[in-house]
Amino acid sequence: MRPLKISRDELLHRCASTFKRHGYHGTTMDMLSTACGLTKASFYHHYPNKESLLRDVLETTHQKLKQSLFAIAYDDSKPPVERMTVLGKKAKKLFQDDTIGCLMGVVAVDASYANTDLMEPIRAFMDDWAAAFAYVLTSSHGEVRAQALGRQLVADYEGAILLARIYQDTTMIDSVIARTTQMLKVAG
Repeated sequence: MRPLKISRDELLHRCASTFKRHGYHGTTMDMLSTACGLTKASFYHHYPNKESLLRDVLETTHQKLKQSLFAIAYDDSKPPVERMTVLGKKAKKLFQDDTIGCLMGVVAVDASYANTDLMEPIRAFMDDWAAAFAYVLTSSHGEVRAQALGRQLVADYEGAILLARIYQDTTMIDSVIARTTQMLKVAG
């Protein structure tokens, strides 16, 4: 395989931004190769199709967010309210990067009917996000309730991110962050 002109991480980052901006169906291999400064032929040499590239983008994005975002929830040296606040603020910043939106949410909506194989890495991401919320909430709400609340918070964030994208207004994300920390304050 020929070496890339840009690093693999940079290639995946640029492709993630392109998928996030244009969705699964709206993104072409031409757009992806242009975003990476590669010829289309060179791009196909590394990725035989858009699906294999997107799967790599989704898995890499998941791992990075697991380390940079979800890990905040598991830092027991900080009180739960602080962890939830930091997690929310960092999520808001990450989901505003490039264009407002969550790559997983954008791809899930756009690809769910055409390519169900892509749902597996998206489900894994959503499950890890819900588990991070549940971990913080378990001490104040119990394990079963915390798991349900964790899933609800992912739904709340995804909805707020979608509205922020539609209206170009991130105050809905701020409202979710405030409700999330309030859940801990009321229970604690």
